[in-house]
Amino acid sequence: MAEKDARQSISDRPQRRRVDLAALLKYILLVLLLLLLVGQIAGGEVSKIREGGWLAWFILMIKLLLIALLIVLIRVQRDLRCELTAPQGCTEEEPDPVAGKLVVRVKGTAAGAAFGSYTLAIRRDGDPPLPGIVTYPGGGASGSAPVINGELGQITTTSLIDGAYEIILTVYPAGLGSPKTCSTSFNLLKVIVYVSRVAKVPAISMAPIVGNPNPFDPAAELRLEVAPNYPPRSVGGLMTMDGAAYIYECAGRKIKKYAIRYAHVTVPGGEPAQPNRDDPVPATFANLVAPLPLEYLGPDYYQPWTRVGPAAMNLINSWKTMTIGSTTFYKLNSGYWNSGAAGSGRFSLLLTAEDTAGHLYHDIQHVWLDNKDIYNTVRIVKLQRLVNGVWQDIPACTDLLLSFRTIRIVGLAWDPLIDEAWPFLPPNDNFGYYRLDFWKQFGGAHPLLGDTYTRVPALPGVPPVPIPGDADAGELAQWDLTTLDAGPAPSPYVPAADPKLYRKESCTYNVQLFATDTTVLNESTTHYRYHVVPVKIINDL
Repeated sequence: MAEKDARQSISDRPQRRRVDLAALLKYILLVLLLLLLVGQIAGGEVSKIREGGWLAWFILMIKLLLIALLIVLIRVQRDLRCELTAPQGCTEEEPDPVAGKLVVRVKGTAAGAAFGSYTLAIRRDGDPPLPGIVTYPGGGASGSAPVINGELGQITTTSLIDGAYEIILTVYPAGLGSPKTCSTSFNLLKVIVYVSRVAKVPAISMAPIVGNPNPFDPAAELRLEVAPNYPPRSVGGLMTMDGAAYIYECAGRKIKKYAIRYAHVTVPGGEPAQPNRDDPVPATFANLVAPLPLEYLGPDYYQPWTRVGPAAMNLINSWKTMTIGSTTFYKLNSGYWNSGAAGSGRFSLLLTAEDTAGHLYHDIQHVWLDNKDIYNTVRIVKLQRLVNGVWQDIPACTDLLLSFRTIRIVGLAWDPLIDEAWPFLPPNDNFGYYRLDFWKQFGGAHPLLGDTYTRVPALPGVPPVPIPGDADAGELAQWDLTTLDAGPAPSPYVPAADPKLYRKESCTYNVQLFATDTTVLNESTTHYRYHVVPVKIINDL
């Protein structure tokens, strides 16, 4: 810790001016040439030159030309302005919600009458400059326009660790002349506070790039990473939340605690905005995601393995201990949030992290929570047959005859809306599909109806949306029983091909209805139900 504190204090010390070796060499050469010229004059060489030939005059002119050229080059370099005003001291990175990255802004001056361009380089602890993390105004590989007391560029710090860094600004002249350099040192405070996944479903932005996993965008929604539509998803049950609550480390600045709170959004379009840095937690976020908050209660809680981030990891943590030898350490106990406590509807999740200096950092994520089961709205209610062109109910326990020809399977394949006050659009309307299968006793399953993506019964156009009962059941499928006819039994006898029946034979069959929604439940499944109805079928043809 003492070594880190010493390194952290580098940025707080007075900065020594960098020695410009190129400029120093110019001055040395200029002085040497002037001394040679003065010595030549004092020694009477000038009068001898008059008597000499063209070679002596040529050497003198070369000396004078070199002196003039050095003076011009020195003036060009002295005219260049190179100054860095930020970052300095303890500098926290900031999110770029559009680009989805973390940056530090570099400010200062790069100008002059002979200005040509400028570059920025960043290095840590005297290492070589880090490549590919500098962007300039207007793009390009360097700054092409002069800047006076403005933003020179941005350093992408997403992949950098906290610690002391040096930024070097180099201003190049147009044409001949040496560049001018200056530098500043700062201590990077890593501030990575975001929610990237809920129930393993990523937060994805649809602008400016479709399908961009960008947790720094407050408008990002939970969507499947499936191009080109990236369908939105609701979540429910037990869930983790991936992200980071990482604030490390300047003197007196590191994570103190973090929590996730939730608020029910009852009005369409009424999601609360993400609070700004240091804004208090809005009163609407009155409910805590258990078992949070996680608070670092003393020095023993700060260990390399108790950092929540910077790479995304589960935010639902509590404290537990481990013992190595005779020493007990604190560590994170990863867990789940039981979202059933919140119910169902549109919700906003607010992650808030506080550092030891009292600063607050927030990240918001809007989600659809669906904790409504579909068990009571998925079932086969009855079977019907055509009698004189009219569908009539087949009483329970009645044998089904192939002479009935086509029968009608009536039932419910229905999933409730998450919130009737919102538009009937996904994922509020998150019905998945239903299908029907059947099998002969001891035989294999056969599709009766493939995946069907419409509810039975259909949704009403406007609220209210009552939960349907048996009286609301509709047609799930029609089944032509004659497709089971295997014809007369052969002699010698061999069993009929599955699932068919020889004439004058009967067997028990099972008809199965399966329906599901699209909610990601308990991170691994959905709300679904199988409903099986056994029937006896007789081939009376």
